[in-house]
Amino acid sequence: MYISHKSNILHQVHETEWQCRRLSKGLTKPEYWAWLDSITSGDPPVTDYSGETGYTIVKCIDENVQARLKQLNDYISSGFNIKWSDTKVSAVLGQDSNGNNITIETHFIGDDIAKDASLLAKMWVSVRDNRNRLLAETDWIVTQALEKEESISVPWKTYRESLRNVPEINNNVIFEQNIIWPEKPE
Repeated sequence: MYISHKSNILHQVHETEWQCRRLSKGLTKPEYWAWLDSITSGDPPVTDYSGETGYTIVKCIDENVQARLKQLNDYISSGFNIKWSDTKVSAVLGQDSNGNNITIETHFIGDDIAKDASLLAKMWVSVRDNRNRLLAETDWIVTQALEKEESISVPWKTYRESLRNVPEINNNVIFEQNIIWPEKPE
């Protein structure tokens, strides 16, 4: 299996080198053959790929590429990068029934930094949406106080202020279930 990568980020995978190269270049078949003719010379013909830039093509013969990419499908389907390593590295596949990590040696690693950053950003969108919903549910308290020309009670004022401060109070939280929410007054 042939792999093309840009700065160790997986770009293309194909069974044949020429198709991997063609797809990496974004060329149609006729465009590819014309390009190939332009870099081939001599008798017997010699092709000089030295002018190619932007990606690297390697042949992976010591790993079942399709099976490994299937294991990384959650990265691929979510638009996250797969990293290529010229030497095999350890990767955790999951855990067995005893909670022990199941590891493999592979050339392909999911880009956990990008995935984690994306998941964290999505979590904070959800937290802010929930916070805004909770604030909207208490708008009647403010409206009622204004209509009666009264001040908002301290417990409700504190609750609404605490809701607005949820992101700052929880700025180091990385799992939504660990967000500390203020208690709603009665």
